[in-house]
Amino acid sequence: MVDRRSLTMKDMWGAVAVLAVALVVVLGLMGNIGFGNDTDDGQTPTADVVGGFQRSAAALQLPLAVPRGLPAEWQPNSFYQTDPATTGGTASRIGGGWLTAEGRFVTLIQSTATPDVLAAEVFGGGRTSTAVVQAGGTEWSSYPGAREEVAWVRTAGPVTLLITGSASEADFRILADSIA
Repeated sequence: MVDRRSLTMKDMWGAVAVLAVALVVVLGLMGNIGFGNDTDDGQTPTADVVGGFQRSAAALQLPLAVPRGLPAEWQPNSFYQTDPATTGGTASRIGGGWLTAEGRFVTLIQSTATPDVLAAEVFGGGRTSTAVVQAGGTEWSSYPGAREEVAWVRTAGPVTLLITGSASEADFRILADSIA
C-alpha cells in the first residue's frame, strides 16, 4: 500500500493524465469523438422527396402535390411525415425540402389542416396572411414565417400546401410552378 502523504503534485497530474486518456479512448469508441477517419465528406444529406410525396399520397389516400421538373441543381435533402397523435397537431404533415443552386433552402409542406392552422403549427400562433402572391397559375397567401422567412400557403382540394425557406422569391415560384 502506498503512503498518500508521500505523493506529490507530479503524481496527481500523472493520474489526471491517465484518466483523460482513458476518457478520450472511451468517447472515441462510443463515436462521440472523431480521430480523423470521419466518413462525413461535407456533403449535404439527400432524401427521396418526390418518392416520399408519392408514397405518402398512396398511404394516406390524399391528393398530394408531387413536384415535377425542378432544376437539376436543386438537391433534395429532407423528407418527413408526422402523425397528429404523436405531434399534438390537428392533421398529418408531409414535408420535403431542397437545397437550391444558390445554397438556400426551400420546403414544401402539405397537410389537411386549414391554412391558418397549418401556418400556426409550423411557425407558432398569431400568424395571419399579409399579402396575396400569384405563382404557379394560382393565388398563394403570404404569411410571415420564422426568422426573416416568408411562407406561401394555398389550398388544393382537401390539402393545404405551404412553401417556406430561405430561398429567393424566384425559387419559391419555381417550386409553385412544379406543383401547379
